[in-house]
Amino acid sequence: MNKWFWIGGLAVAAVFFYLTRGVLLPFLAGLAIAYFLDPLADRLEARNMSRSVAAGLVITVFFLLLLAILVAFWPVLQSQIVAASQKLPETFATLKPRFNDWMAGLSARFSLDIPHDVDGLISTFSDEIMAKVRDAATGAIKGGIAIFSVLSLVLISPVVAFYLLRDWDRIIAKVDSWLPEKTAPTVREQALKIDTVLAGFVRGQILVCTAMGVLYGVGWALVGLDFALVLGVLAGVMSFVPFVGALFAAAVAVAIAIGQWGFDPLHIAMVIGVFFAVQTIEGGFLTPKLIGGRVGLHPVWVLFAVFAGGEIAGFVGVLVAVPAAAAIAVLVRFYIDHYLDHYELQPKANAAEAPPIDIPPSKESNNDDG
Repeated sequence: MNKWFWIGGLAVAAVFFYLTRGVLLPFLAGLAIAYFLDPLADRLEARNMSRSVAAGLVITVFFLLLLAILVAFWPVLQSQIVAASQKLPETFATLKPRFNDWMAGLSARFSLDIPHDVDGLISTFSDEIMAKVRDAATGAIKGGIAIFSVLSLVLISPVVAFYLLRDWDRIIAKVDSWLPEKTAPTVREQALKIDTVLAGFVRGQILVCTAMGVLYGVGWALVGLDFALVLGVLAGVMSFVPFVGALFAAAVAVAIAIGQWGFDPLHIAMVIGVFFAVQTIEGGFLTPKLIGGRVGLHPVWVLFAVFAGGEIAGFVGVLVAVPAAAAIAVLVRFYIDHYLDHYELQPKANAAEAPPIDIPPSKESNNDDG
């Protein structure tokens, strides 16, 4: 009975969150802020500060810090974004003749029935493009509430974060009191593992993305690439999606390099070299040191989760993809361990840990001894 009750409750919650995904953004943001700031509020509370005062102080300092960072970097970012938006169309116009030649050569070499220029390719797929535009416009009209959700982010999220942070311990204690006595220790153990994995991955990934953004920005600035700051921010933010996000930012950087220097092999190679150098640092040092193998979330699993979340629930799905992936990974490992224990299939000791095997002496060695 309890099992089906919890399964039914989770199913209803999943349907509810799916149907209300358009207004969830500020609430999820507030929940995430409260979750990650709870340890700091606990420390202040341990110093005889009331929970309400501790929550208010932590939330205020957090948002003031974000505002200070935004105010400090926004003028430079804004100027570079405007300049980049003007430069990219010029770059694509420069690439257009070369792309036309490439398409013509491809068509002649492989006898393909494709347009020989970009304009022809666009006209060929114009119906499909217009259909996608109409669908996007319809979705934007229907999703007007989602636009309101984004605009209310800066107003609703701090309020949600404050109340959740103030009552966080009481909420956890209340949920804990609902657990059946028989299974409560197991549920608490798995919840603690999920908390460890989630906090370790997200906090570590934020540090990794920040470091990569700085490295990309500095590296591309050193080789003289325009808009290096904007590209570094873009690469850092998109690095939350393993490899693909940084690869997209690198493609934009190469496009800007072509617009800035033309098809200069040296400068393009330096821009690409910065990408591979930062990826090497990320794989060899940043991820092992800041995240570590203890998290146990494979990049492919994270990548799949992010794309699946985006397909199911759009931007909100992308936000909850990593927490969901962490929880699912912990539960899957739990059930696999139980399966292996039940059927006595736990892996045996490693070869290095296995006891030595006694090998009887050969006949030749006996003869030599005799």
